[in-house]
Amino acid sequence: MGSQGKRMLAAAGTVVVAAAVNVATGMLTQKWSLAWGVCTAVLVVVGGGLQAWLTVADRAADRRQEFEDVEGRSIEQTLAGPGEQVVRRARVDGDLVQRQDG
Repeated sequence: MGSQGKRMLAAAGTVVVAAAVNVATGMLTQKWSLAWGVCTAVLVVVGGGLQAWLTVADRAADRRQEFEDVEGRSIEQTLAGPGEQVVRRARVDGDLVQRQDG
């Protein structure tokens, strides 16, 4: 699952938890304005926390692409997104192209 899918799942889960908190608080206290306030707080705190955690987790994953002991007429290395590209001990007669998208 990609990062966008994880974010959507976290948002949906947060809404479900907040709705459950809203109903439980309202049923237990019979104070529906309090229930809506608690529901809003849960949405903001839990949702914000999950989204921040997912953002940090995406950044923390160091990506590295290595080519080692490669021979050929040309080499093309493509990495989508942030990360590091390395070529070691390569014998290339033509072009060595490193491309990084994102």
